Amino acid sequence: MMNTRLKLSSLWLSLWILIAQQQQVQSFSAINQDGVIINRQTALKYIVASPIIWSQASQIAQAKVSIKPDAAFQSLIAARQELNTASKYLSTKDYEGLKDYLSDPSLNINNYEENAGVLLASKQLDAESKKEIGTIRRYGVGADVIIMFGSVKSELEEEDANFGTVSKSLKRCMDALDEVIAICKSNGF
Repeated sequence: MMNTRLKLSSLWLSLWILIAQQQQVQSFSAINQDGVIINRQTALKYIVASPIIWSQASQIAQAKVSIKPDAAFQSLIAARQELNTASKYLSTKDYEGLKDYLSDPSLNINNYEENAGVLLASKQLDAESKKEIGTIRRYGVGADVIIMFGSVKSELEEEDANFGTVSKSLKRCMDALDEVIAICKSNGF
């Protein structure tokens, strides 16, 4: 959509320049769709400004889509409940059910990195808490959540999965997520 607008804007600019060059006239004017006479200078201002206006509108639209920190925190709480549900599959030794359950993209735990990123970018967490949580690049308990959850999922993909490893990784993931939640709660979430 944006490329189409830029191409149209570029096309209009080229057209205006071509007409002006052919006519060799500085006072070139045209009539727009509303019947208003527009001189060359005004038309060029509109054409040059239109990509800026469109890019500003798209940035505003992107800001409306972003996740709010409180919603991201609630997603972490829901992710913790999802891990509790996942541990019930282990107690019944329903490993295929666990694999299917964790592969659901709508689970909050599958969106942990995005939600943690929103929390780390928020102003509600202090600098020390942000360091404690960390990311996959900057080690902290948040990285533990990502690594341990990845370990659970990758072990379940194995043909001869070690379910002792799955159980340990799931427990460590829940413990790390509990710590992230506690840090967030200590900052007013």
